[in-house]
Amino acid sequence: MNQNPEYHQSRWTEYLELFKKHLKGGSRFAENTAIAYGGDVAAFIRYLNESGQATDNITEFDIRAYLIALRKAGLKSTSIARKLEALKMFFDFLITIKKHSGNPTRQIDSIKTEPYRAEYLSEEEARYLIEQIWPGEPFIALRNKAMLEIFYDCGLRLSELVSLNINSLDFNHSLIKVIGKGSKFRQVPIGRPTMQMVSSYLIERMRLLTALGKREEEAVFINTRGCRITPRSVGRIVKEYLLKSSEKTGLSTHSIRHSFATHLLTAGANLRAVQQMLGHSSLKTTQKYSHITTGRLISVYKRAHPRAEDK
Repeated sequence: MNQNPEYHQSRWTEYLELFKKHLKGGSRFAENTAIAYGGDVAAFIRYLNESGQATDNITEFDIRAYLIALRKAGLKSTSIARKLEALKMFFDFLITIKKHSGNPTRQIDSIKTEPYRAEYLSEEEARYLIEQIWPGEPFIALRNKAMLEIFYDCGLRLSELVSLNINSLDFNHSLIKVIGKGSKFRQVPIGRPTMQMVSSYLIERMRLLTALGKREEEAVFINTRGCRITPRSVGRIVKEYLLKSSEKTGLSTHSIRHSFATHLLTAGANLRAVQQMLGHSSLKTTQKYSHITTGRLISVYKRAHPRAEDK
């Protein structure tokens, strides 16, 4: 057995690169998920190197020590659970390619996490966010407002909005064609006010692209250089508007998606219909929003049911 630390470090780095290629090569994971899992394994290998535990054979005790270190560093249970899941897949992969004798993570029980609580806007906050006239140059102001309206009107993920092309917009049928997680295709309804806002933005978009000599650009949402806007830029822009629209903390583009689902369910929308619009492969994923509307249901019951105790 080679005891040279540098030898072991290079071996684990090699394994990491093989695992990343494995994640990217399959269609099982969305791009962002593959990146997250790769980052989780990379963090584990850094821990091994820095703690001097990078050896030929990683044991259950090495994994437990790592999880304890994560807990002491203040990570939440949900984050630790995801990292453990990534390591389970990593060692399964190493077994498949005959680089490790067993999977040490299989001796460790799944980490219990707190029930999911989605942060979302109230209907009043959402209305303010969408209907407020935000200042700015015509192109930027219209683009940003169009993005906000599509987020709330269609419940898109950040990556889905950024990847929209002109041919994704089917306004004749009031639909947007979306490529979601795992390259799954779906069509999402879009309301007339949002279509009107997007159409106004598209006029300014074409004016800019013509001036830049980039009329062939396919992306719906672009920056001032005529290139497809990045997820990081959209996240930053939307967060600024959210801070002006709500006192809640930790809001993001995904909070608007949560608001879309919550407000539909509160209004009585069918859970399966919401599932399809969100692009969830499992109804269980959509059900995490159901608890939010429980208070409203109780209120309706107390008002309407003849045997409600408070009547």
